[in-house]
Amino acid sequence: MIELRLRDAALVFDWTLQFARAETAAAYEYWNSCRGARAMPSRSDLKPTEMRKFTEHVGLVEVRHETDGQAGYFIRRAGGKWEEVFGPMTGRYIQEFLPPQIEMRWREALGAVCESKAPVRITTRIQFQQKNWLKAELFIAPLGEEEISMLLTTFVSWSQRDTI
Repeated sequence: MIELRLRDAALVFDWTLQFARAETAAAYEYWNSCRGARAMPSRSDLKPTEMRKFTEHVGLVEVRHETDGQAGYFIRRAGGKWEEVFGPMTGRYIQEFLPPQIEMRWREALGAVCESKAPVRITTRIQFQQKNWLKAELFIAPLGEEEISMLLTTFVSWSQRDTI
């Protein structure tokens, strides 16, 4: 596991994909079944009806190549569990609703998957709007043909007082 520490909360990258939450584990199993023998499935391989067990936790992040060379991360879809914590974000770039320090954390997580072209499990404590009493587990996986065009994200959060 690789740990990135920003302020008081680390982003812990687990490339072995050892999930603790049922929703993220189900999303990984689904993503893996959609890709078959390929490195990644395409967006068109995903069927919302087959994601019912975890659909509230799903986000689709479009990867756009900006003229400044940086990747633009556009939230195509944010499930209800995402928006309970972060507010309305569907149809917006991450910099449009996140403060710069939190945007940097998201860029680190999303960029790691784009660079590696491999899925990852991330655990952290939420640092948004002083909701640092929440822990989170994410599954982020690439979607595309040869190049990544989108990221399938699954987000689960819970109170630190709750058990896993």
